[in-house]
Amino acid sequence: MPVRPANFADLLPAAHVCARAFFDEDLFGVRIHPNRSKFPGDVYLFFLRQLRNDFFDGRTTVMVSHPKGESSSITGVAVWTRKGPGADRMAASQSWPAWFTGRFIIPAYNYLGSLVWPNRALDPAMADVLDRAMPFTAHHWKTPERLENWYLALLGTGPEYQGHGYGKELLKWGIERATEEGICVSLVSANGKDGFYKRAGIDQEAGWASEGGKENPIHDIAGGMILFSQKLGKQ
Repeated sequence: MPVRPANFADLLPAAHVCARAFFDEDLFGVRIHPNRSKFPGDVYLFFLRQLRNDFFDGRTTVMVSHPKGESSSITGVAVWTRKGPGADRMAASQSWPAWFTGRFIIPAYNYLGSLVWPNRALDPAMADVLDRAMPFTAHHWKTPERLENWYLALLGTGPEYQGHGYGKELLKWGIERATEEGICVSLVSANGKDGFYKRAGIDQEAGWASEGGKENPIHDIAGGMILFSQKLGKQ
């Protein structure tokens, strides 16, 4: 299945793919968007604003999948972020206009957009829940053998396209980058999806996104297994 780096125009259809893929998932659906049944058409706004940030992040690559010969029809999206010292080298190679756009223009654009087109399905108190939960599990990425890695921040395929290999190809892209660099892959699995990642070789169980007790704002979330691969490629 064809995959390619996203262009800016892909972000809107990619956001709609994510909204459908995660509509009833425990974190992105139930917890972050408790009003989604009343305002189902608003859920994509959460993903669209995040994808805009990711698109202009010098450490991150947004990949999309599409049917063969139909590059404008987005079937899936993956957000891959380089972690560790290697990420700094990636960020340093980013052009000044892209850096300026990501640092200033996109945040302002997203803020103004949220005033004009508010996400009514969203619980505002949960909008930054992933950022608040991150410190409880950050230590898993700080061990010497896992410091350098490609992190799969998001992977979603439209429900109508699941089971056709699009997710596998989007996952394969990051595995290939990690193999080229001789580093590992990491991710946090959605509930029930860990088997999919383990079959691809990302099978080292490190912990859970919910760990840390009740101070962790996602302590009672379903799923969230933290997975790493072994170091890939030549060591």
